[in-house]
Amino acid sequence: MMEHVYHVHGCRKFWFVMGPRDNYENGQRMRAVVDYLTERNVPCGEECFFCESFEIKSGYRGFMKLYEKHGELPQAVICANDEIAVGVCKAAEEKGFSVPEDFIVTGFDNFDKAAYFLPRITTIDQRQELLVEKSMELFLHVWKGEPVEECYYTDTACVFWDSCGCHTDEGIDLAAYVRKEILTEAELAGLEEEIKMLEYELLYCKTLEEIYEKILKGIHSLQCDDMYLVLDEKIEDYQNEGGETLEDITNLSGDGRFHEIGYPDKMKKIYTDLASGKIKMEVQSRKKLFDDLDADEGGREYLFLPFHFSQYTVGYMVIVNSAYLMEKRYLNKLMSTIMTGMENFYRSKRLEYINRELGEISMRDAMTGLYNRLGYQNQACRIFKESKEKNQDLSILFMDMDRLKYMNDTFGHECGDLAIKITARAILRFCPDNAVAIRMGGDEFLVILTKMSQDEMTRLVNSIRKDISARVKLLDFPCELGISAGGIDTDMRCSKELDDYVREADEVMYQEKTARKKQRK
Repeated sequence: MMEHVYHVHGCRKFWFVMGPRDNYENGQRMRAVVDYLTERNVPCGEECFFCESFEIKSGYRGFMKLYEKHGELPQAVICANDEIAVGVCKAAEEKGFSVPEDFIVTGFDNFDKAAYFLPRITTIDQRQELLVEKSMELFLHVWKGEPVEECYYTDTACVFWDSCGCHTDEGIDLAAYVRKEILTEAELAGLEEEIKMLEYELLYCKTLEEIYEKILKGIHSLQCDDMYLVLDEKIEDYQNEGGETLEDITNLSGDGRFHEIGYPDKMKKIYTDLASGKIKMEVQSRKKLFDDLDADEGGREYLFLPFHFSQYTVGYMVIVNSAYLMEKRYLNKLMSTIMTGMENFYRSKRLEYINRELGEISMRDAMTGLYNRLGYQNQACRIFKESKEKNQDLSILFMDMDRLKYMNDTFGHECGDLAIKITARAILRFCPDNAVAIRMGGDEFLVILTKMSQDEMTRLVNSIRKDISARVKLLDFPCELGISAGGIDTDMRCSKELDDYVREADEVMYQEKTARKKQRK
């Protein structure tokens, strides 16, 4: 293009309106024009360049800034792409200038804007079909393990239109183009609506299974043959697996979380069963997920699109025969919608788990691990209410440690704390899994259980006492350690509340404590 503008049109004074300076392709195009003009001793200093973006507005601002700086026009404005060239032409028209009468404009890429804008933009056709052909050829060499060159080059073609003053006899059917654009816009409006609906529906999914269903069946106009989701199994695990800080949990990192590089050895493949129309899931070795891709028959194209949560690799989607979606350039929007929906769902579930964990921590006694008074209000009262609704009686066991004050005064509070821990350990060890064990105060313990017989209650208390005695001997504890206990059953037919039964159990315990004191004397 520089050769054409330099020799055919005799241009020696240039402006350059380019894309982002840190963009590789833009850098290559800037290097090409600088190298060409440097070899011919034509000035092309920094004052001749404007670099911003590849958008139309960049071309508009670029022309305005350079005209303000120089105060006079160049012979040619070389643009990094057709979008920028359109912006330059628009800005020039506003200033009262005409392209190509006052100066030449060139673009790059040969997209529709170049051919159907007025003036038509002189540009470069990169001949995408040759790029694809060469890319596939290179891919097959790599696939077979054959050596390849570091760089491959394909031929391009200059397309000379009105913006450089080169007129061609080739006609443009503007009416056909407008018709095509109108139909395309209507078609894409439907696809846009479906993607918006998918985005909305993903917000209200309650389970991952619902999300899978929405993704695989939610967009009907993709015109692909099939779709698969292949995901790290940990996307279904919202829990803390140990060794994680709160920051790790919220950032999805920590031990056992997602990979930052590569994928796990086994992954979950999710797809629609063609026979039943139902969503199916299979956990398979990563290397065997798509053995059927090696089938002899051809005619199928598989597009693999990665899923990421920030920097973490979560999996990928496979779309079979996705030419329509790629042609309409809606892949990025579709994938962004899906990834955002899945990540929001995962993070919300993680947050729910974290909140439950924090809530559980707030209900636990730090010294013993038993529920505290808040745990009594939240857990014990809830169980009592549910049991009353079902008319199912409970057993209430109230226990009090013997002589805790004596131990604190005589042997120190460390000894008293150890005695509390020994007692709590024994209660946790022998109480049923569905029981709620609570430390009500300094030396008072409460256990809410499904209804027990009197003999079962006695055996439970004796087991706790024996465990305490054995532990005391093992630790060479400085004094005897025991508990007093009182147990009662509820009667859900009456109007009593849990607090009433706890007071009754406390009274029964106090009677036993008084009797044990007399025995010790």
